Amino acid sequence: MKKKIGIGIIAIIIVIGIVVAAIFGLNFSFEYSNHKEVDIYIGQEFENKEIQEIAKEVLGEQKIVIQKVELYEDMVAINTKDMTDEQLENLNTKINEKYGIENTVEDILVTEVPSVSIVDIVKPYIIPAIISFVLVMVYFIVYIAIYKHKGNDINMPKALAETVIGIVAIQLLYFAILAITRLPINQFTMPIAVVLFILTTIAKLCNNEKK
Repeated sequence: MKKKIGIGIIAIIIVIGIVVAAIFGLNFSFEYSNHKEVDIYIGQEFENKEIQEIAKEVLGEQKIVIQKVELYEDMVAINTKDMTDEQLENLNTKINEKYGIENTVEDILVTEVPSVSIVDIVKPYIIPAIISFVLVMVYFIVYIAIYKHKGNDINMPKALAETVIGIVAIQLLYFAILAITRLPINQFTMPIAVVLFILTTIAKLCNNEKK
């Protein structure tokens, strides 16, 4: 009875997650959403904190991500949601004053960074996931065949189906929770999904061996 209730709750959460994702989409972190990257050559050592302070003076409460680029880290990439021509001019002036340089707005590279889709995030993991899944299924088939050969009674199709459904359900539950809670999709999302896949697989293996 408890097992049926648990399965029912999981199914409801997954359905709600699918509906929320279909209506509102997933919540992508700043790095994965559409934004502007402003690259400025400073030509000397600088601290990210200094650039952050200058950028906040110009851009206010916008989300700002500062990164050092180039081999000698003498160039800065300022990532922000949006930046007007006036703000760019003001930013350039303040950075010139801070570091005693003479950049013009024309020296600055502004790049429109497009948003990343969930397909782009998942794509690098598809082939490894398929290979891992196939290997797990092969292991189960061999294990069940040996188990039956020893005279033990086991329903192979049912055992395989339960394993597949269990692994897929946990992944769907994970992304459903992300959709419902609006937790951002970021660089940790897929590694966590992989860890869940491994843990679920191990749990299923242990469960089958106990049987």
